[in-house]
Amino acid sequence: MANFKLTEIKSLSEFLNLRHIRVEREQRRFSKNLLLTFLQTRHPAVTSYRIDAEGEAIGYVMLIHAENPTQWIIERLTIDRDHQRRGYGYGVVDYLIDMVHDFENSEMVIARYEPDNEPAHRLFERLNFVQQEKMFRGRHIAILEFEFEDDEDGADREEDEDAEPDDMEDNDDDDEDDDET
Repeated sequence: MANFKLTEIKSLSEFLNLRHIRVEREQRRFSKNLLLTFLQTRHPAVTSYRIDAEGEAIGYVMLIHAENPTQWIIERLTIDRDHQRRGYGYGVVDYLIDMVHDFENSEMVIARYEPDNEPAHRLFERLNFVQQEKMFRGRHIAILEFEFEDDEDGADREEDEDAEPDDMEDNDDDDEDDDET
């Protein structure tokens, strides 16, 4: 797995230091203005992380604690185009799933991205998320869900294709995938 570090982004200057991150031309329609993204991450339920690898910042991702306290949302996964296809996107999402699973009373991780973002779709599919089509605030968005179910020992995670998320905050989701783009 790719070696990386996640660091919480707490200030505008830390966020603006990510302005060097570029995505492929065909991914640009899934990206939002960095300042707009920062302003949306000021919500108390949103934590933004800088992704560091190879001695530099290579991307960022948002983790949102949903209104339903058992649900978490991953969105805006963005990896610099020069660092894509190296396993960073997969590694970051896998790490966030493990992190959320360790939170008390966590039951679900939801990944949100534009429905025509095929690289993101493939990434989350490889991580055993189950896609469901939804309409939210007049926008068609794709949601992938991953349900946690503990076995007798409380250690295993399994997907539940019939589960419905209780919360869908609209933060203008736009994610990038580094492995498939």
